Amino acid sequence: MPLGESALFTLGLVHWLTTALYGGSLTAFAALVSMRHRLRPLRPEDVMRTFRAWGAGLGLSMGALILTGLLHRYLSDGGFSWAGDAPDDALRRAKAILFLILWVSAFHLEIWTLEPCRKLDQDGVIQDAEAYEATARRVTAQLWLNVALFWTIGALGFAATLG
Repeated sequence: MPLGESALFTLGLVHWLTTALYGGSLTAFAALVSMRHRLRPLRPEDVMRTFRAWGAGLGLSMGALILTGLLHRYLSDGGFSWAGDAPDDALRRAKAILFLILWVSAFHLEIWTLEPCRKLDQDGVIQDAEAYEATARRVTAQLWLNVALFWTIGALGFAATLG
């Protein structure tokens, strides 16, 4: 295997591993946060704290999947282009647009949706349980939005490989 092919293979492998890490943990945490009141003996706030603690894992895996995906695309295509002639170009554009929306939503989740949750859970003590639960419901809803975006992007990518 020439160096170029082995580099593409390695980038592709790392891209799929980081994609699996990001999508898998995003989906798992959406399910866990949704079921936080049914996971005995865990307390609901412990599930949210665990999700908040994994924020760096989500951020790093998303960053790695972006970097490896862009590098792989650049090296395999010899640059970036947005030609509209091929049948799968519309799917690629749709994937790119949805990924941009996912990326912005991930920032929104981390900065504006989770921050009130952090502020209501200072030093492991929740002062206002009702406000905390309302914030946790918003976190849950946005997590499921991100999961739906992620899997839609995956479905579009799969459809592009079939075309």
